[in-house]
Amino acid sequence: MTDRLRVALDVTPLIGAPSGIHHVTRGLLEGLRRRDDVEVSGWLLSARGEAPALPVPVRRSRVPARLAHRLWTHSPLSLAGLIAGPTDVIHGTNFVAPPGPRTVISVQDLTPITHPSWCRPEVAAMARPLRAAVGRNTMLHASSQFVAAELRDQLGVDPERVAVVHHAVEPIHGGDAQLGHALARSDRYVLVIGTVEQRKNVAAVTDAIDALPEDVAVVVVGPAGNAESTLRPHPRLVRLPTVDDHTRASLLVGASLLAFPSRYEGFGLPPLEALSVGTPVVATAVGALPELIGDELDLIEPDDDDAFMEALVASLDDPRPPGDQLRERIGAMTWDRAAAEMVDLYRRLL
Repeated sequence: MTDRLRVALDVTPLIGAPSGIHHVTRGLLEGLRRRDDVEVSGWLLSARGEAPALPVPVRRSRVPARLAHRLWTHSPLSLAGLIAGPTDVIHGTNFVAPPGPRTVISVQDLTPITHPSWCRPEVAAMARPLRAAVGRNTMLHASSQFVAAELRDQLGVDPERVAVVHHAVEPIHGGDAQLGHALARSDRYVLVIGTVEQRKNVAAVTDAIDALPEDVAVVVVGPAGNAESTLRPHPRLVRLPTVDDHTRASLLVGASLLAFPSRYEGFGLPPLEALSVGTPVVATAVGALPELIGDELDLIEPDDDDAFMEALVASLDDPRPPGDQLRERIGAMTWDRAAAEMVDLYRRLL
């Protein structure tokens, strides 16, 4: 091992449209880069798409992803050197990584195990290599106590093989509320952020637009997923599949509130982002939200759409921005903090 800890991070999630895993992978990469005791590189388990432009060396695997997944499911053959190059620790940021005693796999949620019908086929296929990693006693990183409990209860993972490191909440800079109003075509709007897939339950909000005050629009931001067809056209519905960071910040600061009707999450980033800029939130009790903000916010049961809409209408009538204490708590959730906790985990493997 060199004086600096060499960490090879899976940057495959940085290919394609930005999603939740995209943001957390980039955030962790930047947090590790800022440390003097870490030398970080990236590896790509994909031959498709342009390699992301990153300020670290990136190694594109010469082993096809399907073959690698098959090997890691049925064989102890790691191919770690071919995949990630010379390194001290390999970190798979999204369910898979070459097996070995110095491998960490991040489990963002257990959708492929608990709700495979909600997943795209390529995501559901992650169940087998994840089960194989569990069988080899690979060290697992969970982004919430909720996911850690699922790993123990659903897969029988030894608690000593699970480390909880919460994701960070990136500071929102430079938002322009007027731009948000212009994009929404209204001074009052409900914002929904996330890939439009079944577990996000976005239709719970869009189907009920007519129940909202007539001057309130609904803006849905995020890539199309397996529930895109459930979004019915409506004059007050604005659909934005992709936005840049400035536009996203503007929509957050300009929103009357952020709605998060998800049925299942591993973490739940958008409500924390909205609260960090003072935007009221109506959210379900999913992922890390109960453990992080449940003492400050009344969260709705994830299967109670009627209660969710009642809370949404009530919040529009009587908006209650988050207090300073809650905003300070979220502000302390930095990628420098997360990277420090992750490095502690890496060193445990050595």
